[in-house]
Amino acid sequence: MLWLRKIVFYIFFLIYVILCPLIVARMLGFVINPMTHHIVKTGLVYVSTNPPGATVYIDGRLAHQTTPTVLRDLTPGKHFIRITLSGYNDWERSIPIVGKKATVLANTLLIPQQWPIKEISNQSYQNIFIAADDVLIATNSDLKSIDIFHTTQGITENFKENTDYNKIPLFSQNSIYSDGQLIRLFNTPQSPYVLLEVNIKDKHKFLWVNLKENLPHIEDISDLFADIPSRIAFDDADDESIFAFYPQNIYHINTKDKAIYPQNADTLPVSLDQQDTNNHQERFLINDKNDLLVREGKRIRIYPKAEFNNSQVYDVSNSKPSTNMYFEEKNGELFYLDNSHSHLTTAQILPYRPILNIPIPEALRFKIQNKETDNEL
Repeated sequence: MLWLRKIVFYIFFLIYVILCPLIVARMLGFVINPMTHHIVKTGLVYVSTNPPGATVYIDGRLAHQTTPTVLRDLTPGKHFIRITLSGYNDWERSIPIVGKKATVLANTLLIPQQWPIKEISNQSYQNIFIAADDVLIATNSDLKSIDIFHTTQGITENFKENTDYNKIPLFSQNSIYSDGQLIRLFNTPQSPYVLLEVNIKDKHKFLWVNLKENLPHIEDISDLFADIPSRIAFDDADDESIFAFYPQNIYHINTKDKAIYPQNADTLPVSLDQQDTNNHQERFLINDKNDLLVREGKRIRIYPKAEFNNSQVYDVSNSKPSTNMYFEEKNGELFYLDNSHSHLTTAQILPYRPILNIPIPEALRFKIQNKETDNEL
């Protein structure tokens, strides 16, 4: 029986001598490359998607966790990743893996097979404007047909809760301005104040609108204008002040104090002088400011970052040309007038779901370096 004990001892000794270094090497991130049969340092891939909960395949093998997840112990070189989620197009890409480094696929945008689009109002409008964080203004030439959509939670909160938008006429039927015609509207999206240039019974007037309250406060400030300005710009430092541009002069108007300050054109901030007078926002960076949401004519499309040099684009919808469209960055919601009826419409470009990031284990001691990782979306 002594010889049997020796055989068992040597077997366990060989297992210990061979397997222990392999286990330690594996824990340190070393594996044997099946192609070269050399020991190499592995890399990893961190994958998160918008929306999360997607299934990940690496070289045809199913990953154990849905996104966000970390794929470990990958040999250096090209690996093929496929991401799938019910109701969305598959995302596929060959990505490079580098030893001792992490490749990051952060907040990867999954394109839905059908865009969620909701008609907010069945009335036709000529243009839309955003004011503050919770007010959307839909305009027509008649003042009495201008509507505001205002919620206490914010515009996008209503969409998430799948409730109706609270539509309020800007001018009631009994208003002394209700029979007027809109000429121009001036605003800045961050401000609750709006300036309307209108024509009421053949008289040119300027109406200052305060949208802070549920029922807007409207004030005639026509006396502050010597003539009809060529354009108007809001003061970035004070949203109750505006700049009125005339051929020879520029006036700084404080609507709160009802004060006018003459100002030389040479002293006007360059940023104001270069503002776009049309106020049409046609392009938006989405998905961590990488993919491009753009309108070409009436088509609204998404250009994924990785496809900029290719012909692949994704159609979202048709919009009415020469009107504003607005992308609400926080919740990924687009507002526009549809091309068929000019109805106020919203498209949920990105679903409002929190992206849960999980940390890469410190035991691996891999340092994520943005300049050296393949951050493809």
